[in-house]
Amino acid sequence: MGEQPHESCDRQATDDRAAAYVAKLACGVSPQERQEIYAWVAADPRHAVAFARMEAAWDASARLRAAPPALEIASEAARTARGPHRRRLMFGGLAAAGAAVAATVGWRLLDNVDLYRTGVGERRVVALRDGSSVTLNTASTVEVAYTDAERRVRLVRGEALFDVARDARRPFLVDAGSAQFRALGTAFNVRLRPDVVELTVTEGVVGVAAREGEVDVPAAARIAAGGGAIVRSGAVAPTALDGQHLRQRTAWQEGVLEFDGESLAQVVGEFNRYRRQPIVIGDARLESLRIGGRFEVDEADKFLAALTSSFPIEVIDTADGGVLLVEKSN
Repeated sequence: MGEQPHESCDRQATDDRAAAYVAKLACGVSPQERQEIYAWVAADPRHAVAFARMEAAWDASARLRAAPPALEIASEAARTARGPHRRRLMFGGLAAAGAAVAATVGWRLLDNVDLYRTGVGERRVVALRDGSSVTLNTASTVEVAYTDAERRVRLVRGEALFDVARDARRPFLVDAGSAQFRALGTAFNVRLRPDVVELTVTEGVVGVAAREGEVDVPAAARIAAGGGAIVRSGAVAPTALDGQHLRQRTAWQEGVLEFDGESLAQVVGEFNRYRRQPIVIGDARLESLRIGGRFEVDEADKFLAALTSSFPIEVIDTADGGVLLVEKSN
């Protein structure tokens, strides 16, 4: 089945506006105009998808970049590149990553983005100009941009604790993968795991929203201090945390890793976040061993010593500086 007439018209109008904005940016815009474009792109994932498509068409066509009138040519090129079959394929591919496209495009439009990062094994506290602070865990990156309407941070990778100064006029928003967190005055921890985004709230209340493709999922949860949430693929799952779990999730701020019955595979994964040369479990039979204890993030040697004294495990140093764990032979 094809698109309904009104859907086709709506999409055409969105595409035409995106093309106009792409052309304006190419010709140079004022800070106020840049903010207008940013606001439009950030307002709807469909806007971001259309903007990304028109920008790709602009970059791919030398004729588009050179010949006036720019806006008319942009629209014409977009229509030419948008045959029924190709249009569906291109739009479908971008829509599948709608949240990521929206974040990438929106951040690229801001002209006052500050970048902060840490290397492997490094932690860093960054004081922001509104009085808030961001504490970055190992191998983490954030982008920070303030406008008159909002304070916006994007966690690009890794993990960060946000201690937010209250400002009722400008909400504090954190984008992380497919999740967005909103706070006015609070403290919360966000971690980008391989398949999910993990939230831990230590003070105040944090609103959570998720996006999936073109579907905007409304605020699905308000997480109070002492609670958490897992966000994945458009789903927000609030999670109850006891004192032990809260300590475990935030112990990294003191340079500590705490374990209470986690599997060896999980424990090794945590240590490897702070190591350039990995610990590798060479025998799958060892992965499910349960581990408890408290270690400094750079105390892998003490952890390995405790491991070999408690289990029949042999630690073998590898040529690349890593460590291989195997079952000790009799």
